[in-house]
Amino acid sequence: MSVANTSKKMSRQEVVDYFNEGIKEAEAFLFLARSSDLQHEQCLKLDALIHNVANAKQIAITNQDEDLANLFLGFECTIGAIHSELMMYILLKRDEANAAWDCLVAAQMGVLDAMRAHKGFAHCSERLAQLEQLERLLFPSQVFLSAGFLSTGLECSICGQPTSKCDHLRGRPYMGQLCEFKYHQPRVHHVAQVKVPADKRCRVVSFKTVEGHKDRISWKVAPYKNGESYTKNDSLEVSTIFLSLQRFPYMTPTGRVLVPTASSRTKEKP
Repeated sequence: MSVANTSKKMSRQEVVDYFNEGIKEAEAFLFLARSSDLQHEQCLKLDALIHNVANAKQIAITNQDEDLANLFLGFECTIGAIHSELMMYILLKRDEANAAWDCLVAAQMGVLDAMRAHKGFAHCSERLAQLEQLERLLFPSQVFLSAGFLSTGLECSICGQPTSKCDHLRGRPYMGQLCEFKYHQPRVHHVAQVKVPADKRCRVVSFKTVEGHKDRISWKVAPYKNGESYTKNDSLEVSTIFLSLQRFPYMTPTGRVLVPTASSRTKEKP
């Protein structure tokens, strides 16, 4: 069912209940032991649910109902967080640990944004604590990075004006959209190792050993390619991610994350 296309006009509470029912159904699959096939089905259902929320939000924006638009923004973030967590479990069972880490971080970001979007999602702080506990239980500790940038100017994502000339606050919701700053001509100034990063996707991915590149999460070793070698000295050579451009990764559709594997393609054959 599509909220925007239904012939029956739904009340605000009926729409909210409809979205909450979809969330409750998906939450039953937030366990590592659940069937990957069933979890994948839920991911596809959540894709459709997010689409319905976006339609409902657009109607609220057209009606200039900012509180309702921000409420639906909170639903988008919450559903996106659950969707990302489901994909994390599937990816872990596929032995795709780095992609699973990115989905965990996306889920944490979605929960944080839901709390920013509307006061009705303040209870999501409990879910954030659970996701942080999952981080400690499922993944080894990471070495995080933070990059400092220089820019010729900052632009507000809400009004398009220089941030020095507008009153919008970064991270606050405005008519169904979170305010962000856009950097003009950014250039890296420095990269530092930190304990509490702004973005947990920015980290040391692997380091050089005698045998090859050792992954910090999976501990797998990738052999050196032609021209690569290991130099034994006091320095440590690492591969890193110090910048991630996707601000709302929890909104990424299932098909762009869960690329079909050889085994799944075999299942689909008659």
